[in-house]
Amino acid sequence: MPKEIQVLFIDDEESIIDGVKRLFMPEAYGIFATTSMGKAREALGKEKIKVVVSDYRMPEISGIKFLREVMGKYPDVVKVLFTGYTDFSAAEEAINVGKVYRFISKPWKTKELLSTIRQCIEHYDLMMKARSHDEELESANKKLKAMYEMQKEFTSTVSHELRTPLASIKTAIDLVNKGIVGEINKEQEEVLGRAQNNVDRLKRLIDDILDLTKMESGKLQLNFMMNDIHQVIGEVAKAQKDVAKSRGLFIKTELDALVPKILFDSDRIIQVLNNLLGNAIKFTKQGGVIITTQDKSKENHIVVSIKDTGKGIAEKDLSKLFQKFQQIESVETNEEGGTGLGLVICKEIISRHGGKIWVESKPGEGSTFKFILPLQERRLPS
Repeated sequence: MPKEIQVLFIDDEESIIDGVKRLFMPEAYGIFATTSMGKAREALGKEKIKVVVSDYRMPEISGIKFLREVMGKYPDVVKVLFTGYTDFSAAEEAINVGKVYRFISKPWKTKELLSTIRQCIEHYDLMMKARSHDEELESANKKLKAMYEMQKEFTSTVSHELRTPLASIKTAIDLVNKGIVGEINKEQEEVLGRAQNNVDRLKRLIDDILDLTKMESGKLQLNFMMNDIHQVIGEVAKAQKDVAKSRGLFIKTELDALVPKILFDSDRIIQVLNNLLGNAIKFTKQGGVIITTQDKSKENHIVVSIKDTGKGIAEKDLSKLFQKFQQIESVETNEEGGTGLGLVICKEIISRHGGKIWVESKPGEGSTFKFILPLQERRLPS
């Protein structure tokens, strides 16, 4: 069975061509050796050449120009220059123009020549393997990205489609619960109350999914204006005061008077504060929640903190925070689980403001959720 031609030798001396042919006969790969440029070009187009070895001084065209021609048509082929001349300017030109990989001096040493050609073939094979691997990774990434986009589109479509029947169910429950379509007894009222709570929970889940889908797809438009963060905090604290009071908890604010007005989307920051404050109230049995601000103008940001007096978060659970559909559940709280998306949405909103959000917590010492907002604009594009 004939060997696959992998190496091309071209030299203007017939004796060298004959010597090369004899020298490489035992090798596992085949070679094509010639003094003709025409035959060399023909072999390049016909065979699967991995390495081209060209003499530096050729009658028709210089070895460097020929290797430059090879580079233009077959950029992956490894190029080697055969020369008996010590010419540093030629070597420089060969590297820069012809992209020569190795030099072989005449007269050559047999072991050195064979070793060099084997190295060149290995180099070519490694390049092809790496390229194939990169192409496979790129293809896999494209497929994953396409699947992710399809998933987001499907999730968004389903969520939108669920809104209409969900609104109808909610309206029907409200009508029955209020006695508009007939009186109901105490037991029926309790059952309808549980149904109402689950409908409300489902609505929150749908709203969160739609919000997150918009954020991740870059479709969410933020309305940045110069706002007073203290005014926003006051509105959120006032809105949640009754909920906290019904649980025997307090809400306090400790606001730094030096905090300046800054650019942010008030509706989205209200969403962040409502989520963080709601969680703090939900997982606190005694005491309450303190909202603080700090002016860090020298560091180009302000800090907002929501600290509770709850039981804190175990170290093993900290990694679950700010991840999709991850919740810190506890039978002691006797609370309904949330959507598991609230903190993810908070992180997206703060990130798009150019800030960051994190938590500091130890079991038995409560939790403090903090986020920073920049004073000067450095937010992500909306």
